[in-house]
Amino acid sequence: MSESMSPSEHGSDDEAYTVRPYAVTGGRVSAAGGELPMEALVESTVDAKTLKGLTPEKKKILVLAAGQYQSVAELSAHTRLPLGVVRVLVTDLSESNYLIIHTAGTASDPNTHDASGGISLSLLESVLDGIAAL
Repeated sequence: MSESMSPSEHGSDDEAYTVRPYAVTGGRVSAAGGELPMEALVESTVDAKTLKGLTPEKKKILVLAAGQYQSVAELSAHTRLPLGVVRVLVTDLSESNYLIIHTAGTASDPNTHDASGGISLSLLESVLDGIAAL
């Protein structure tokens, strides 16, 4: 026989009340504006604490992006949501003017490619400089 257990008996509250990814995005699997690079930087343009009517996932993204740049990949890790879900949510928030997305310097930026279509040497040097600074 199985007994009903409270959320604290199952583990953490996060595990007991997770929402399926397709429900978070309304069934959408890609953002309307195309594929958002996972290294794109995001910054919040509003105070997340004063917002009403947004889902908890969107509010968490806004809190994480408040006061500092966060990459889409970092937001995915911090929110424990799949990368595709975060891409859709970030695009939605950007279209609603809650976020600014910075894609300059990403691998999908045409300015970061050389004449043959490969990644430019300047981008690779920037990555190495960033790694060395860590």
